[in-house]
Amino acid sequence: MDETTLRRKKRTEYIDSFLSELGVARRAFAGSTGKCLDDWARQIQLVEAQPSANWGNVILNLCRAVESELAHSLGRIQGLDFMRGKKAIGSKVQSLRGFKPDTEVRQRLSNQGIKPDFVFSALPNLMSSLAAVRSKTDSAHGGVEIGTATLKDAQEARQLAGKILKGVVSKKPGESK
Repeated sequence: MDETTLRRKKRTEYIDSFLSELGVARRAFAGSTGKCLDDWARQIQLVEAQPSANWGNVILNLCRAVESELAHSLGRIQGLDFMRGKKAIGSKVQSLRGFKPDTEVRQRLSNQGIKPDFVFSALPNLMSSLAAVRSKTDSAHGGVEIGTATLKDAQEARQLAGKILKGVVSKKPGESK
């Protein structure tokens, strides 16, 4: 195998391992989310190859994957279309916390296999925590140096992103998450 094929295979293994931990199949995500996850895995490879590198881009690409899936799975539901917007995660948290879902919105979520209680209780807290990890490092603010992202920050972002992705991925009736 050539070097490019080996790197691509290793990225696929990173992503598959992450999704396996979540118990979610790759095909459950939007194509744009898959691309962001590939970029995330590419950044992990870069940091592993250059140990002095900052984990900030790893966190940034994982946040992009979350934003992509939020836009895809929640943003297409009437009433939650603000999740499709270009706003940062923190702004979306505020919008979600201020949103008072009616029965129809809750039913639309349930019809997509997404638990409304997760969306309106746990999700804002998880998103807020992920935004905090992103903002305390240079993984936000256009790379303005605020603090150096560490492996620990990247692991925390991975854990939070995993919970978010598992909770918002749409599933068909009869499928397990």
